[in-house]
Amino acid sequence: MMTYDRNRNAITTGSRVMINGTGRTGIIKAIHSEGLDAAQVRRGKTVEVEGCEGKFEPIELIRLGMH
Repeated sequence: MMTYDRNRNAITTGSRVMINGTGRTGIIKAIHSEGLDAAQVRRGKTVEVEGCEGKFEPIELIRLGMH
């Protein structure tokens, strides 16, 4: 599944991202989008980032690079 970060850059599993506000970086390991439309995916806590606990909203993320 593809969605967009806070700057409207495409992000997918494997994208390197920074979490806004904390400065922590990691790689997206999963985007949980089953049964959700694009707006719900972007506004919900649907993204798991390797090395960071919990799930994040795509709009909390800033893409640093694609895989």
